[in-house]
Amino acid sequence: MSTPFVIWQFSDTRELDVAVLDNTVPDTSYREHKGLFWMLNNQRYVESDGSRYASPEDYYGFIPLEDFQYEIRELPDPIDADLVYIADSYGVYEREFYGENPEGARSELIYGGMASAELDKIEEAYSASTPVVAEFNSFGSPTTSPVRERMYDLLGVRWTGWVGRYFFDLTEGVEVPQWAVENYERQYGVEWTFKGPGVLFADETDRIVVLVEGTDLAEGVCEIVFTEAGQERFGITDTVRYNYWFDILESVDASQLARFSLSLTDVGITKLSEFNIPAEFPAVVRHEGNGTFTYYFAGDFVDIDTIPRLYRVYGYDTFKEWTSRDTGINENEGFFWKVYVPMMKTILAEAYDHAHSP
Repeated sequence: MSTPFVIWQFSDTRELDVAVLDNTVPDTSYREHKGLFWMLNNQRYVESDGSRYASPEDYYGFIPLEDFQYEIRELPDPIDADLVYIADSYGVYEREFYGENPEGARSELIYGGMASAELDKIEEAYSASTPVVAEFNSFGSPTTSPVRERMYDLLGVRWTGWVGRYFFDLTEGVEVPQWAVENYERQYGVEWTFKGPGVLFADETDRIVVLVEGTDLAEGVCEIVFTEAGQERFGITDTVRYNYWFDILESVDASQLARFSLSLTDVGITKLSEFNIPAEFPAVVRHEGNGTFTYYFAGDFVDIDTIPRLYRVYGYDTFKEWTSRDTGINENEGFFWKVYVPMMKTILAEAYDHAHSP
């Protein structure tokens, strides 16, 4: 009987050149794209030279080096790839790079934001019929407004200026970044006294809104729900909780494949309506043009702390999908295996077929 190890070894490799841009790499954990590389390797996608995907050599953007040094690896011109993947453009800041910043205080930007020159190359690749996948904070702060507008056109969406995150514990000093606490106290003129689970919203002008489970949230969970079109495309029918950062956007000329949904009480509905924040908003959208396609994930979907060292096992992703929980404190493990991986299997196969079609 063949084992999953043997089946994997004798499975065919598939050539797919993926140009990954990640400007948010403050350390060598590579958590903003290592999940994608694991997927590419597990699914037996290889680069044009036959090599597997590995960090730091196979991505563009901010490259951390020893002794607090770094380099910037520019996107090639032109981008000769079968898929462009924008993992994160938020950037690297002094406190995260030069020392620990557990309290989440703000500091000076070292490098980050989507640069106009980077987008020039991505737009050129898209014009040449190369698919593009982008995630949360591909066009948020500190990306400039002119570049942001061009990203909207590329992806078929428009950002409302709001971002949010589910927290298992809103107590000051536990999970919530210090800048959010300070901005809240400045905005409302009262001390931050929140405890327990809830959702924090922040906009680009530093306004803060907090929803607390039991008062504003009926269940305290941010969930992703797939539309009929999304279920048909990805084969995902379950509703799965999402525990990390997301942005609130509007779909302009893109198809909505999944949405985020908050279970609100009447108090929560009133609180959000004062800031024109909806209870449901797009999570995954798909846009078509130039004989190709783009996807935008309105969350930090690939961001995961722990990824298996072993990838040479056939069906390992399915095993993790069945066994991973989606309720782990501070982790998105369940979401990664139940949502991100099945979605990306479909998208990578789509990109492969697109690249190798006559």
